[in-house]
Amino acid sequence: MPEYPSSAAHKTASSRKLLFYTIALAIPLLLLLLAELLLRQTSLYQRYPLVVPAAAMPGYLQANPALINRYFATPELAPQLSPDTQYFLAEKAPGQLRVVFIGGSSAAGFPFGRWGAPAAMLQQRLKRLYPEQNIEVVNLAMAAINSYALLDITDEVIALQPDLVLLYAGHNEFLGIMGVGSAFAGEYSHATKLLYLKLRKLALFQAMQRIAAWLSTPAAFTADRTLMAQIARHTEIPHGSATFNAGIAQFNANISQLLATYQAAGIPLVLSTIASNEADQPPFVSAEPALVNPDKPQLQQALAAQPNVASWHFQLAAFYRQSGEAELALQHYQQAREHDLLRFRAPLAINAALNKLSTSFAVPLVDGEALLRWHSPDGIIGKQLMLEHLHPNQLGYFWLAEAFLPAVQQQLGLTPDPSVVVTAQQALADMPLTEVDLALAEFKVRQLTADYPFVPTPKQVTFAASNNPYSELARGRSNGLSWLEASQRLVTLYQQQGRISDAAKVAGLLADALPTESHLAFVAGQLYFDSQQLALAAHYQRKAVGIAPDNTDYRLMLARSYYYQQQLNRALTEVEQILALQPEHPVALRQQRQLQQQLTTGE
Repeated sequence: MPEYPSSAAHKTASSRKLLFYTIALAIPLLLLLLAELLLRQTSLYQRYPLVVPAAAMPGYLQANPALINRYFATPELAPQLSPDTQYFLAEKAPGQLRVVFIGGSSAAGFPFGRWGAPAAMLQQRLKRLYPEQNIEVVNLAMAAINSYALLDITDEVIALQPDLVLLYAGHNEFLGIMGVGSAFAGEYSHATKLLYLKLRKLALFQAMQRIAAWLSTPAAFTADRTLMAQIARHTEIPHGSATFNAGIAQFNANISQLLATYQAAGIPLVLSTIASNEADQPPFVSAEPALVNPDKPQLQQALAAQPNVASWHFQLAAFYRQSGEAELALQHYQQAREHDLLRFRAPLAINAALNKLSTSFAVPLVDGEALLRWHSPDGIIGKQLMLEHLHPNQLGYFWLAEAFLPAVQQQLGLTPDPSVVVTAQQALADMPLTEVDLALAEFKVRQLTADYPFVPTPKQVTFAASNNPYSELARGRSNGLSWLEASQRLVTLYQQQGRISDAAKVAGLLADALPTESHLAFVAGQLYFDSQQLALAAHYQRKAVGIAPDNTDYRLMLARSYYYQQQLNRALTEVEQILALQPEHPVALRQQRQLQQQLTTGE
């Protein structure tokens, strides 16, 4: 009879076979892991984190200037975009409140940059309303990004330990980077794009991307054309089409996941509706051209037959507005935007999605669009608050910040001080923008609107020389003069012209921009004192003392500000700190006797 292997022998053979297959599978995995680890030690691997340590400023962070490279195979393919530079502590100071603002170009403050952004407007308002509190608003917004990038940076924002996150976004879901109609990754599915964001963090994937880029030599973004002119891929996206619906679906999915992540981390977030130019931006691309010299009945009849023609809605809206029918005019202006085939402006569905998301996740929604509408003629948003198709002017950004302010106060538990009254006129005067910023912004808008899709062929734009000193500083900025140098010159210019309040405002911005420079904070305090704005004078003098606590001049000026605010005990405390450093300080001794006498007699 034949001999059969025993049960034990059969088990041993099976175990060896399993071990063989396990080793065979593990070897390539181990090789891949080894390759990944080795590649991470080379320059081929780049992480592009959201924030990086600030050079020459230990303990401070700033937004990564190269962040946009994260979304491109090689840096050479990426557009020249970056978040504005803002320095903030890597570890929050005790008692400090940190607000982080995220979004696209409107959240970033284009074309004004950092100081025209809603974040800066909020910072300025909070500084005046709560000068005794340490509240910072960090702007991490960047042009051209959409909900994919906002979702991608969520964990890194959470790592900054914000007390509140503010989000203003939705315009870039179609033609922003990774948007459904974008020249970059627009053709891929939602799941594929999410997978890409994860794979992009692997060194092996980055290496393969570089090899593919070298072999295919894809077109890079060029400096001589605007980003809008280069990013549109599927330029015509009809309302209700598959591509249109995909854009809305990706926004819903990404923002839902984003909100869930923030809520799981216990960080409150505030959403806002978004606004664009309705009255003064004709549709970029319409299914039919505008009619020549039509009357209202002709347009009504034409739209009855073809209701999706954007240009006809825009023409009919003008007729309704001229006849005082503002509500009908608004409806047709919105329909003109709704059926604009080139989707650089968000459709109504984005704000509808924001409303639903706010309800579903029980997060506050501020109506930024409604506040801009309230401050627009006939309740129709146009050139009074918009620079072109969707970027607000300085007033528009101011009102967007005002829309967020009550929610910020509520979420941070900030109780308004009844003794601190800031009038609308004062708040508007406090906007952290100058004539230089406005002139430079006007030039940037001219550059933007001199290219596609505003004109069929690009035009050359120059910054002409001028006898106006502010325009000349702006022209210098356009040619490479730093914001720091221009601002320092502007402070001097304002002082020479006797505009001390304006000089104080710019000096304050300089101190905010460079938070480790005690001298800048001291100068800002002096100028605010000279302009009789004592609360802000003390605010910046405290900053100077905090940076250089042994500087007796700083403490003397702070004591003076406290004295004129009738805060005698605080003034005396500063004087005594000076005497602890210099017991024979003659001015401090004299002030100590005076303050002690006043506190004793009540005079």
